[in-house]
Amino acid sequence: YLYENDAVEGRSLVFLGDDDLTSIAVGLVSEFLNVRPRRLTVLEVDDRLLSFLSETSGQPCPIDPVQHDLRQPIPAELADQFDVFFTDPPYTIPGLRLFVERGIRALRPEVGKLGFVSFGRKSPAESVEIGRALSDLGLASVEVVPDFNRYDGAQLLAGTSQMIRTVFGGQEAGANEAYEGLLYTRDARRKPRG
Repeated sequence: YLYENDAVEGRSLVFLGDDDLTSIAVGLVSEFLNVRPRRLTVLEVDDRLLSFLSETSGQPCPIDPVQHDLRQPIPAELADQFDVFFTDPPYTIPGLRLFVERGIRALRPEVGKLGFVSFGRKSPAESVEIGRALSDLGLASVEVVPDFNRYDGAQLLAGTSQMIRTVFGGQEAGANEAYEGLLYTRDARRKPRG
């Protein structure tokens, strides 16, 4: 899908979290199709995934794994460096906003840069919130592919998620500050003790 939408060849891609190992798939497909991204970088909090990415990454398409908790600001050396961001954020509106904000912060501040957001299918009312969040962040949704991802054994959201392809409109990214709010559905459902 990334290749079909001109998001690989000669592009710098950043993956914001990569527990599905999409960066490896992009590297393998790039090798098979003989298209070379300029750079593949993964920001990931899980040390096990980072180790795996380091062990499996290699020529001709090396992956640069970076240990980073996306609740923290994008490191200065990675801001404004990429053409494309890809994320599968927590399936909450705050999770979506945070990961997409980080993706925009990583993009070069130029109109037309690409964002790919894998996000659980939601009700029509929640879908409006998703569209509003993306628009508020300066992204135009140009395509939504329902049931793009299927997860065997997953029961949440019927084991599927949609792919939202976006284009950056060029507005200034939001504040690059630490985030301390709730991100995950399970966090919002927990009852406070007391």
